[in-house]
Amino acid sequence: MSYRLFGAETSAYSTKMRSYLKYKAFAFDWVPRTAETEDELKRLSRFGTLPVLVTSSGFAVHDTTPMMEALEADSPEPSATPADPALAFLACVLEEYADVWLAKAAFHYRWTRKKDQRLAAQRSIEEYYPSGAPGERKATEDLAIETMTGQLKTMQLDGELGPVVEKSFKKFIKLLDDHLKKHLFIFGDRPSIGDFAIAGQLIQMMKDPTPAKIIEKDGEFVAKWCEFMSAPTASGPFAALDDLKETLAPIFADDLAAFFLPWAAENLENSLAGAETFDVSLGKDKLTLAPLRSAARSFRELRRKFVTGQAIEALKAFTDETAATVFLQRPPRQDQRPDQKQDARPVRTESPEGDTAEDETTEVSEASSEQPRDGEAGEDAGRKRKRRRRRRGGRNRAEGEGVSADAGSDQEGDDNASGDDAGSDDASDEAGEDAVSAASDDTAPDADDKD
Repeated sequence: MSYRLFGAETSAYSTKMRSYLKYKAFAFDWVPRTAETEDELKRLSRFGTLPVLVTSSGFAVHDTTPMMEALEADSPEPSATPADPALAFLACVLEEYADVWLAKAAFHYRWTRKKDQRLAAQRSIEEYYPSGAPGERKATEDLAIETMTGQLKTMQLDGELGPVVEKSFKKFIKLLDDHLKKHLFIFGDRPSIGDFAIAGQLIQMMKDPTPAKIIEKDGEFVAKWCEFMSAPTASGPFAALDDLKETLAPIFADDLAAFFLPWAAENLENSLAGAETFDVSLGKDKLTLAPLRSAARSFRELRRKFVTGQAIEALKAFTDETAATVFLQRPPRQDQRPDQKQDARPVRTESPEGDTAEDETTEVSEASSEQPRDGEAGEDAGRKRKRRRRRRGGRNRAEGEGVSADAGSDQEGDDNASGDDAGSDDASDEAGEDAVSAASDDTAPDADDKD
């Protein structure tokens, strides 16, 4: 089985997926998204996001998390998933951290400082228009910058969260550097899905002057690790959790449990409750933010995994020690006493159509909790039903493609872009629309309802 990977050098998730395919030694062709390949990509892809993995029969697969899960199942070696279930879950946490939280840092640094903005726009335009951009170059760059800075509000980065994200990033680089001084990869002598996700974001940030200086100053080993992660190879097995804890635990305790996990937990609970805003303490800062449903969905999946994962004694001890358990556990139901233990059984049950029964129930609950806008509630519900039917059809068509059907699902919490969009020119409205979204993982990172 051979693949085609449509992506962009300015896309963190494209970098993540390409590195993973190289590590697994899959046969694939790298297809940069350019003005020349745009029409073909639109014919193949259901969404305007990157990357897109296309099978030899032409089936397009979206979202790096289910892509990698499916490919791991089809081709277990060399493994990127630790056999130790405790490490496997922690790798999932780090992947979620990178795809959702670290992506905020990448987007924030790239599109809030003039020098970083200008260089990012130039890179994106040069890649999308390899033969030269139409029209006046500076106008094209300006439009790219205007488009991307307009997404800052969508990512909650137009207010107080930006400086908090910077604090988290600076802390993370120091902690990760301490860890990589002792370990070749995060979980031992081979890369995990967490490594690929984190490296995908950091490789992009090393292209931007401001975060690159931070990594250069406090992350000597991080920088070397990023270079190796572009095409990594395994030099040995995954390590034991006890051998990693000394420097792995501070990453979770001092960064994830201080910033990312409390944000993700509050965002999920308030998304489910239909709240317009929520208050959350991140480090020493107390913020008021609006819920982001796309990020809520992916964190809900992580919590589902922890339902059974917390039965693993070593994992529960680690999350307790790092103060992560309270965020990974589902809060007790209103009709459940605090002293009652949560069910440690898998909660996903299959519905006749193949979707999970809980997913259907939660979607209805989320839809009913939202305030209708301009009388469009009925139309929105109809669109959701149609989207679910399309996703089921896509999963059925994926059978026999070499990538399992699950990889075709459009899980909406992953791959919220690091903001890698190219600009356009007034000379052509159509070309302008294509170029503005050309190198993006998602033109509206963390936006509600990508589909």
